[in-house]
Amino acid sequence: MVSYLFNCFIAFLLIIAATVEGFAQSNQTPPKNPAAISKIDSVKARVQYLEIKAAVRQTKGDDKNSEIKPLDSVLVTIYNGDIPYSEIWTNKKGKCSFKLPLDKNLTIELSKKGFVTKFISVNTKVPFDDRTAFNFSCDVDIFEDINGLDVSILKSPIAKITYSPSLATFQYDIGYTSKVNVELKKMYKKYYQLQETIKDTVGIR
Repeated sequence: MVSYLFNCFIAFLLIIAATVEGFAQSNQTPPKNPAAISKIDSVKARVQYLEIKAAVRQTKGDDKNSEIKPLDSVLVTIYNGDIPYSEIWTNKKGKCSFKLPLDKNLTIELSKKGFVTKFISVNTKVPFDDRTAFNFSCDVDIFEDINGLDVSILKSPIAKITYSPSLATFQYDIGYTSKVNVELKKMYKKYYQLQETIKDTVGIR
């Protein structure tokens, strides 16, 4: 009789232990699937970017009598270091748009046959908690190449675009832009003078 009761007691304990173990397993966090994590990261990367909407134009005349003309067929080349990352052409309205990945130092080159080439530097590094889809619009003026005009200033970027944590958006680097604009104004002044000289020479002929 005692042996029977003892066996029943042991069986009861085994049933309780199995029940507790099953409950514990049902409440455990399922193991993470590396493939699923990779897929989620890939989706996040697709919605984290900087989209730039650019309008490229030609400005004729000085500041007082300027004529603005949209430039089509301008080649916009995006460089990651020295390696071309992507290419796009402006449309008939001189516009184009493209998306840039975050956490990159990129250079945008704008070129067209018979015109000067300009560069823009873009730093797309953003704090991890601020990452999302960003937009930035810009207007870029390029002009016809003229013999005798020193355009060495254009070998460096005419502007730098960076992320502003305080504004939570992308902005021009004001300090850099102010510095470059001093030299650009000198170049444009010489450009307008050469234009007038060419007009006078043509008129004499």
